[in-house]
Amino acid sequence: MRPVLAWLGGLALSVALCPAFGAADSPLPKGVQLPQGVPVPNDTALAIYLPASELESRFHVSSMGLWAEPGKALDDARRDVGQRLFSQVVPVGEDFSGAYGLLLAIHPEWSAERGSLRLDMRYRVFGADSKPLLDGTVSQSVGINSAGMLGGFPNAAIRAIQAVLIELLQNLAPSAAKYPATGQLSGLDRALLIDRDQPVSTGTAFYINESGQLLTAAHVLRNCLVLEAAKDGRTFPVTVQASSNLLDLAVVNSGQTTDKALPLRTGQELVLGEAITNVGFPLQGLLSASPNLTRGNVSAQGGLKGSLGLFQFSAPIQPGSSGGPVVSDSGELLGITVGTLNAAALIKEGLLPQNVNFALEARYAAMFLRNSGVPFTEVAARSGGDLRTANAAALGAVVQLSCYQ
Repeated sequence: MRPVLAWLGGLALSVALCPAFGAADSPLPKGVQLPQGVPVPNDTALAIYLPASELESRFHVSSMGLWAEPGKALDDARRDVGQRLFSQVVPVGEDFSGAYGLLLAIHPEWSAERGSLRLDMRYRVFGADSKPLLDGTVSQSVGINSAGMLGGFPNAAIRAIQAVLIELLQNLAPSAAKYPATGQLSGLDRALLIDRDQPVSTGTAFYINESGQLLTAAHVLRNCLVLEAAKDGRTFPVTVQASSNLLDLAVVNSGQTTDKALPLRTGQELVLGEAITNVGFPLQGLLSASPNLTRGNVSAQGGLKGSLGLFQFSAPIQPGSSGGPVVSDSGELLGITVGTLNAAALIKEGLLPQNVNFALEARYAAMFLRNSGVPFTEVAARSGGDLRTANAAALGAVVQLSCYQ
C-alpha cells in the first residue's frame, strides 16, 4: 500500500457508478464485443497471479473506525470476476500447484487524489510454454466511498480486473483447444511473475563462512519469489537454505566463496557499554546504494519487555537495515539487527525515543547455525581493537538483499 492513501480518513465522498457487469444473463459489460466464436465463460484454464504484499494490504481509518482492505478487494475480484469470465481460474498462491493454459501476472498500484481512488493495473500474459503473449496497463478511478464506506477499493478492483480480462479475451481469443492446460505452476520460472523494477522489500545480510553463506533476518525474505544480493556494484541470485521465524533468522546461499566472513566471539559474551559498528542498506530508492555505517554502543542487555534474546544498541538504523551485523571493535559478530522502536506511535503518546534499536544476540545465531548444519568460526575475545577494525570487518562482509514479488 502506498503512503498516499494515509489521508483517506477525512473523506466523505460518495459517487454513483454504472454496474461493473451487464444484464444478469451476461458476464460482459453493456456494449463490450468479443471476437466471433470466443465463449464466455471461457473454457481456457487461466492462472492469475497477484503479489502477496498486495493481497495482505490493509490499514485502519481511525476517523471512521473501519479497516480499509485493498488486498481483500483484489483477491475477491480475482475470484469473482475471474469465474464470471473463465470457467477455470487458478489463483497463483504459495503452494504453486495446478495446471494452466494461460498465465496472467498482475501488478496493481493504488493512489488517491481529490476524493478519487485510482487503481493502475499493469499486466503480462504468458502461454503454457512461458512465451509472452500480451502486456498492458488498465486504469480505473472511482469515488473513495462509492458503494458504501470505503467501497471504492472493491469497486476499483472489480472494474480493473474486469478490464484486464476483457483485453485478454479480445486480443488473444482464447479457448482450451488453442491454449491447452499443459503448463504446471510447480515448474514455473517465478521470475516471469515479478516486478523487476521495484523490490517489495530490501534488507541486509552478511557472510558467515568462507563458503559464501549469508546470515540475515528472516522477515526480510518473507514471500519473496526472487531474492537477489548486491555487493560492490555486482548483483547475484541467492537462495534460502534455512529459516526460523521464532528467532527471525535465515541463511541464504550465494554460491561463491569469500574471505570476509564475520567470526563469532567464543562464548558470545556481550559487554554492556562496549562500542559497536552497525552496517546496513537503509531506505533504498532514497539513499545511495552504498552501505550505511553507524557507530554506537551496547546500551542494554535486554530488549522489549517479554522479549527473549534481544539487546539494545544505540547506533542509528533505518528501514532496510534489518539483518545487518552488529560488530565489536575487534571485528566479532555480536548480534543481528532486527528492528527499532516505532517512534511515530510513541510520539502520539507523548514519548520521543532516541536510538532505541534491537539486535538478536549472537549466541542465538550460533545455536541456529549449529542446528541448521551451517559452519561458522569462533574466535577468542580480543582486546585492543578500534573503529577501523570494526568498520573493515563489517563493510567487507555485508551485502544488500532485494526481495521481488
